[in-house]
Amino acid sequence: MQFNGFEHLTANYIYCPNQFFEVCLRHQSRGCVRLVAYILRKTLGYLDKHGNPIKEDIRISYADISKYAGISTRSIPKALSDAESGKFISCVTAGIANSRGQSGQAAEYRLRWSDDDYTNNPEQFNGFFAGDGNRSPIPNAYFDVVISQETLVMAKVVGTILRHTVGYQNQFGGRRTEAPLSFSYIQQYANVSDRTALSEALKNGINNGYIHCTCEGYFDPNAGRHSRAASYAVKWLDKGTNKKSTAKSLPDKFQQGKNHTGNPAIKLPEQDGKKPTDTKTLENNTDKQQDDSSVVAVENLESLELLRQAGFDEDVALELSRKRGLLEIKQQIEWLPHRNPERNSLGMLRKAIESNWSKPDSIINAEKKQQRQQQDQKQATQEGVDDAQVFQAKQEKKRRRERLLPVWDKLSNDERSQIEKLAITELNSDFLRGRFKKNEEFRLNQCLDLLTDQQNR
Repeated sequence: MQFNGFEHLTANYIYCPNQFFEVCLRHQSRGCVRLVAYILRKTLGYLDKHGNPIKEDIRISYADISKYAGISTRSIPKALSDAESGKFISCVTAGIANSRGQSGQAAEYRLRWSDDDYTNNPEQFNGFFAGDGNRSPIPNAYFDVVISQETLVMAKVVGTILRHTVGYQNQFGGRRTEAPLSFSYIQQYANVSDRTALSEALKNGINNGYIHCTCEGYFDPNAGRHSRAASYAVKWLDKGTNKKSTAKSLPDKFQQGKNHTGNPAIKLPEQDGKKPTDTKTLENNTDKQQDDSSVVAVENLESLELLRQAGFDEDVALELSRKRGLLEIKQQIEWLPHRNPERNSLGMLRKAIESNWSKPDSIINAEKKQQRQQQDQKQATQEGVDDAQVFQAKQEKKRRRERLLPVWDKLSNDERSQIEKLAITELNSDFLRGRFKKNEEFRLNQCLDLLTDQQNR
């Protein structure tokens, strides 16, 4: 079925954490992205009058995940594992399998939130930012249709355009209706390594009715004086379009009498301090198709300038900028000094770009050496910590001995004998019991330990 456009932000949408786009969507697998999006949608899609989720612990079965999140049954365990290890969700109640005399129960999960400072670094991410702001109003159909039914690259492309249009709010409360986005910028932000797949996703996104190009990019071969990036916008429903043809709603069994976020009076988190306005998403009816030359316009310009600075003439620079992407060209220029070029450095650089040579061994070895040094430093630091802990334990043992010896000296022979009998029974090996009998210092320490336990009770 042809998608006619997203409902305007006066209708069904959720305030989605920006880290979903910057951490999850950019770096995780399709299964993980679909799972996290599904739980986000079920959690933030139903809010009370104070803007808080009606239910944070979401019970999900394999059947529901497969049907509504678009994840195959065999891929669900890995998606759950990736989402938990990525710190996007946490398990509240483990699932129970069906057995004789006992019915099974689906596991319960909840979004993981963090009070740490906002970060878009996956290694520092410890849960979605729980503070004010850093959220974007995203139409429900993006989760229900694009993420659950389309490829990961398509979800990244549409998500990038949503994030850079309605995801930005100026000081007057207005939001962008379109954004200039070069091919290289979309590739970098969405973290898509395959340029062909990205180009196809842009074309299919336009053909499928998710996005449209409001201004085609242009590459000016005359030193780039008149080059410009293409501008994209999300495709919104015409005002007269029947809502039934838009995003699919959640099944009745998920709604449970809850208020849907289609009611803007109850769906906006108060802490965000943002109010919707009818002027956020003005419809632009231009629906232009763009070819590859318009998509890569600004990228070609940036690549061309880098190649000129490296020493290539205009014709060679233009030819190379059309063969390889900006990221590959940057890498090869940075790696050239490590290839030890002697006479014809430009010739070597040209071959490296054309053949997309791999990273030089000298850089790989340097990186490995740095990793080893970091590991050694980490190990030395840990050993220092361990030594400090051992020293501290010895000091504590010495202070305890000095404190308990006067108490031990005041005990009668019968009291000491009782403590010794009890202490030896607590030893769990013949070796230790033999040592207890022969080594007076060891026997005294065991008795003092037991005496400490008795005083602490």
